[in-house]
Amino acid sequence: MNMKNIRNNLICSALILALFIAVSGCTGTDKSVDPVIAGNISALFSEDKSVSQAAAQNLIMAGEPAVDPLINVFSKKDDTASTWAAVALIYIGSPSVDPLIGVLSSDNEYERNWAGTTLAGLGKTAVPALINEAETGNAVSKESATIALIKIGEDALPLLELELNLGDEKYSTVIATIIQSIYATHNLQEKLASGDVSGQNITFNAETA
Repeated sequence: MNMKNIRNNLICSALILALFIAVSGCTGTDKSVDPVIAGNISALFSEDKSVSQAAAQNLIMAGEPAVDPLINVFSKKDDTASTWAAVALIYIGSPSVDPLIGVLSSDNEYERNWAGTTLAGLGKTAVPALINEAETGNAVSKESATIALIKIGEDALPLLELELNLGDEKYSTVIATIIQSIYATHNLQEKLASGDVSGQNITFNAETA
């Protein structure tokens, strides 16, 4: 093979490699946000409620690809936009759970609180992941997961009681405390609803280990 053929082969190989890289970029390695999703995310910050509501509905229809951009809304510390984002994430459902769990470890308290509130809104769907985080997370995420489970309340009890009876014994105190807190919160809500809270000292204690 002469030098001219070698050079031509090298050029062809380089072109093929460049084409492969370009195609790979178009098939999943590019993590940039879809422009339509990005536009709807921006619309969540609109002062026009109808615009925000329409954007939230569009993001719900987008499904899982919208989850991370929606969670990122919490970092902007805008209550109205965060409310729409939380609603959309709840409607999207299970694809929202694990990314939201990840935010429970955030140093940003605002993000952490919104993630916990959204997970509570997801209800039963989020319970297994929240139990796991309450048991094995760091100090911050354990507290947030515990609060979310207490907010979910009675819907969380079947899995919590199953975990207490069949789960790892080293987490039994954590799980028992959450269960007790759910019952205490439920009892308090009933007393508040009936107006029967006179003369009582109400204490709330949620320990995490």
